[in-house]
Amino acid sequence: MLNFDIFKQKSPKQRFLLILGLIMFVFYVVLGLAFIFWEPIALRLSAIPLWGRIAIGILLIIYAFVRLLSLSRRN
Repeated sequence: MLNFDIFKQKSPKQRFLLILGLIMFVFYVVLGLAFIFWEPIALRLSAIPLWGRIAIGILLIIYAFVRLLSLSRRN
């Protein structure tokens, strides 16, 4: 089940920062997947080879999970 205990007993500032952190996590994952799979980005960034786009996408996804881990450790 979903655990909503992370939202309890938090100040509005802490709750806002938690939600903003989750939104940024989703943003970085979507951006990483777009670099890997979305063709219009491939056409605009034609100077970057395929392996470079995949590497950038993987690094963005790893960075998103590092941010998520640091967000969970702040609690």
